[in-house]
Amino acid sequence: MRKLSKASERRSKEVARAFDQLIVATSDDSFEILEGKYKELERHLLRSLLKTAFERKEAQRRIAERLFTEAFAHNCPWPVFGRLLRRIQRLGYSNAERRYHVACLYAMWCERHREHDPREARRLLDETERHLLRLPRSNRLRQGLLEALAEKRRETGLRPLDE
Repeated sequence: MRKLSKASERRSKEVARAFDQLIVATSDDSFEILEGKYKELERHLLRSLLKTAFERKEAQRRIAERLFTEAFAHNCPWPVFGRLLRRIQRLGYSNAERRYHVACLYAMWCERHREHDPREARRLLDETERHLLRLPRSNRLRQGLLEALAEKRRETGLRPLDE
Protein backbone atom coordinates (compact mmCIF):
# COMPACT_ATOMS: atom_id res chain seq x y z
CA MET A 1 0.00 0.00 0.00
CA ARG A 2 1.20 3.48 -0.85
CA LYS A 3 2.40 5.67 2.07
CA LEU A 4 0.90 9.16 1.87
CA SER A 5 2.71 12.31 2.81
CA LYS A 6 1.05 14.51 5.43
CA ALA A 7 0.03 17.00 2.73
CA SER A 8 -1.39 14.25 0.52
CA GLU A 9 -3.26 12.77 3.47
CA ARG A 10 -4.76 16.19 4.24
CA ARG A 11 -5.84 16.64 0.60
CA SER A 12 -7.35 13.15 0.62
CA LYS A 13 -9.44 14.02 3.66
CA GLU A 14 -10.59 17.26 2.02
CA VAL A 15 -11.65 15.35 -1.09
CA ALA A 16 -13.54 12.79 1.01
CA ARG A 17 -15.30 15.59 2.89
CA ALA A 18 -16.26 17.32 -0.38
CA PHE A 19 -17.64 14.02 -1.75
CA ASP A 20 -19.66 13.37 1.40
CA GLN A 21 -21.14 16.86 1.34
CA LEU A 22 -22.06 16.55 -2.33
CA ILE A 23 -23.69 13.15 -1.85
CA VAL A 24 -25.93 14.58 0.87
CA ALA A 25 -26.63 17.79 -1.04
CA THR A 26 -27.66 15.99 -4.26
CA SER A 27 -29.73 13.15 -2.83
CA ASP A 28 -32.98 14.44 -4.40
CA ASP A 29 -31.54 15.99 -7.57
CA SER A 30 -32.21 14.84 -11.12
CA PHE A 31 -29.32 13.16 -12.85
CA GLU A 32 -28.68 16.18 -15.07
CA ILE A 33 -28.32 18.52 -12.07
CA LEU A 34 -26.28 15.97 -10.13
CA GLU A 35 -23.90 15.42 -13.05
CA GLY A 36 -23.29 19.16 -13.36
CA LYS A 37 -22.47 19.43 -9.66
CA TYR A 38 -20.01 16.53 -9.83
CA LYS A 39 -18.31 18.01 -12.89
CA GLU A 40 -17.98 21.31 -11.07
CA LEU A 41 -16.47 19.51 -8.06
CA GLU A 42 -14.03 17.74 -10.37
CA ARG A 43 -12.95 21.04 -11.98
CA HIS A 44 -12.50 22.60 -8.53
CA LEU A 45 -10.44 19.68 -7.22
CA LEU A 46 -8.22 19.50 -10.29
CA ARG A 47 -7.65 23.27 -10.40
CA SER A 48 -7.07 24.08 -6.78
CA LEU A 49 -6.57 21.13 -4.46
CA LEU A 50 -5.00 18.04 -6.00
CA LYS A 51 -1.28 18.19 -6.72
CA THR A 52 -0.01 14.79 -7.87
CA ALA A 53 -0.94 12.87 -11.02
CA PHE A 54 -2.07 9.96 -8.84
CA GLU A 55 -4.41 12.18 -6.78
CA ARG A 56 -5.87 13.78 -9.90
CA LYS A 57 -6.50 10.47 -11.67
CA GLU A 58 -8.00 8.89 -8.56
CA ALA A 59 -10.41 11.82 -8.07
CA GLN A 60 -11.47 11.55 -11.71
CA ARG A 61 -12.04 7.80 -11.26
CA ARG A 62 -14.08 8.28 -8.10
CA ILE A 63 -16.26 10.92 -9.72
CA ALA A 64 -16.74 8.77 -12.84
CA GLU A 65 -17.67 5.77 -10.68
CA ARG A 66 -20.12 7.85 -8.64
CA LEU A 67 -21.78 9.27 -11.75
CA PHE A 68 -22.04 5.78 -13.26
CA THR A 69 -23.74 4.53 -10.09
CA GLU A 70 -26.12 7.49 -10.14
CA ALA A 71 -26.88 6.94 -13.83
CA PHE A 72 -27.90 3.38 -12.95
CA ALA A 73 -30.00 4.56 -9.99
CA HIS A 74 -31.73 7.17 -12.19
CA ASN A 75 -32.25 4.57 -14.96
CA CYS A 76 -30.52 6.77 -17.52
CA PRO A 77 -30.74 5.78 -21.19
CA TRP A 78 -27.83 4.23 -23.09
CA PRO A 79 -26.38 7.48 -24.48
CA VAL A 80 -25.75 8.68 -20.90
CA PHE A 81 -25.03 5.30 -19.30
CA GLY A 82 -22.73 4.20 -22.13
CA ARG A 83 -20.79 7.49 -22.10
CA LEU A 84 -20.10 7.08 -18.38
CA LEU A 85 -19.13 3.42 -18.79
CA ARG A 86 -16.62 4.35 -21.51
CA ARG A 87 -15.15 7.08 -19.28
CA ILE A 88 -14.58 4.62 -16.44
CA GLN A 89 -12.98 2.16 -18.84
CA ARG A 90 -10.63 4.89 -20.12
CA LEU A 91 -9.67 6.00 -16.60
CA GLY A 92 -9.31 2.49 -15.19
CA TYR A 93 -10.74 1.18 -11.94
CA SER A 94 -9.86 2.36 -8.45
CA ASN A 95 -9.73 -1.22 -7.16
CA ALA A 96 -11.15 -4.74 -7.61
CA GLU A 97 -14.38 -3.85 -5.81
CA ARG A 98 -15.03 -0.92 -8.15
CA ARG A 99 -14.37 -3.15 -11.20
CA TYR A 100 -16.87 -5.67 -9.82
CA HIS A 101 -19.38 -2.90 -9.03
CA VAL A 102 -19.24 -1.45 -12.56
CA ALA A 103 -19.56 -4.87 -14.22
CA CYS A 104 -22.56 -5.81 -12.07
CA LEU A 105 -24.35 -2.50 -12.59
CA TYR A 106 -23.87 -2.84 -16.34
CA ALA A 107 -25.27 -6.40 -16.28
CA MET A 108 -28.29 -5.25 -14.25
CA TRP A 109 -28.79 -2.25 -16.55
CA CYS A 110 -28.87 -4.62 -19.54
CA GLU A 111 -31.45 -6.73 -17.73
CA ARG A 112 -33.64 -3.63 -17.32
CA HIS A 113 -33.09 -2.61 -20.94
CA ARG A 114 -33.72 -5.82 -22.85
CA GLU A 115 -33.37 -3.99 -26.18
CA HIS A 116 -29.67 -3.48 -25.41
CA ASP A 117 -27.29 -6.22 -26.54
CA PRO A 118 -25.86 -7.82 -23.36
CA ARG A 119 -22.70 -9.25 -24.98
CA GLU A 120 -20.57 -6.31 -23.82
CA ALA A 121 -21.89 -6.74 -20.25
CA ARG A 122 -21.03 -10.46 -20.40
CA ARG A 123 -17.54 -9.58 -21.64
CA LEU A 124 -17.10 -7.12 -18.75
CA LEU A 125 -18.23 -9.77 -16.24
CA ASP A 126 -15.75 -12.22 -17.81
CA GLU A 127 -12.90 -9.67 -17.56
CA THR A 128 -13.81 -8.95 -13.95
CA GLU A 129 -13.82 -12.64 -13.10
CA ARG A 130 -10.39 -13.14 -14.73
CA HIS A 131 -9.07 -10.13 -12.80
CA LEU A 132 -10.43 -11.51 -9.50
CA LEU A 133 -8.94 -14.94 -10.20
CA ARG A 134 -5.50 -13.32 -10.61
CA LEU A 135 -5.70 -11.88 -7.09
CA PRO A 136 -3.77 -13.88 -4.48
CA ARG A 137 -5.86 -16.59 -2.83
CA SER A 138 -5.08 -14.90 0.47
CA ASN A 139 -6.75 -11.65 -0.66
CA ARG A 140 -9.70 -11.07 1.66
CA LEU A 141 -11.98 -9.85 -1.16
CA ARG A 142 -11.22 -12.49 -3.76
CA GLN A 143 -13.59 -15.29 -2.72
CA GLY A 144 -16.43 -13.01 -1.65
CA LEU A 145 -16.41 -11.07 -4.92
CA LEU A 146 -16.16 -14.26 -6.99
CA GLU A 147 -19.18 -15.69 -5.18
CA ALA A 148 -21.13 -12.45 -5.57
CA LEU A 149 -20.22 -12.33 -9.26
CA ALA A 150 -21.46 -15.90 -9.77
CA GLU A 151 -24.73 -14.92 -8.07
CA LYS A 152 -25.07 -11.85 -10.29
CA ARG A 153 -24.54 -14.07 -13.35
CA ARG A 154 -27.36 -16.35 -12.16
CA GLU A 155 -29.66 -13.37 -11.59
CA THR A 156 -29.00 -11.79 -14.98
CA GLY A 157 -28.53 -14.97 -17.01
CA LEU A 158 -25.16 -13.70 -18.29
CA ARG A 159 -23.15 -16.91 -18.07
CA PRO A 160 -19.45 -16.93 -19.00
CA LEU A 161 -18.80 -17.19 -22.73
CA ASP A 162 -16.88 -20.44 -22.27
CA GLU A 163 -19.87 -22.27 -20.75
